[in-house]
Amino acid sequence: MTSYYEDPAAGQQDSVPRRLPPVPVAPRSARPTSRPLPQVPRALACKQCGTCITSTYVLLPTSAYPQDSRLFRGFSGKASLFTETYNVKLSRPGVQLMATGAHTMQEITCSSCSLYLGWKILRAHEHSEKWKEGNCLLELENLYHDTDGFPSPLVHPRGSMSSDSDSDYSS
Repeated sequence: MTSYYEDPAAGQQDSVPRRLPPVPVAPRSARPTSRPLPQVPRALACKQCGTCITSTYVLLPTSAYPQDSRLFRGFSGKASLFTETYNVKLSRPGVQLMATGAHTMQEITCSSCSLYLGWKILRAHEHSEKWKEGNCLLELENLYHDTDGFPSPLVHPRGSMSSDSDSDYSS
């Protein structure tokens, strides 16, 4: 880019073009200046009607699981524990006998279409299972990742653990 310099004292324009310095170029061996972005939480929606139910952000971390826990299984397959749910209806509490002992739980259904989604664990009657209390066991078969409004099957990013799906009422 060329610019001309005006000397206000002389009242004349200098006819010698003045060039701007070149933009510095970093050597290729330099460290990158950006960091990888953190993983963005993904919404999990009801498979039947698309209502947002929870997100991967509130998936119970594996560090909260005891080491001797096994994979969670629900009535329809794999299940995971979440700390929060939205747009759901809870049934009256009842005692369910599971493989790991008795638990007081509420059935979770979608508030829009009433599809069965899982259970909220209110109380674990076995001392070794108290860590599950207050969490929601959602069946992954009934959820999908809500990306751009198009349903895609839920692929669990890591193996969720436990032994709490073998209910006496399972089929």
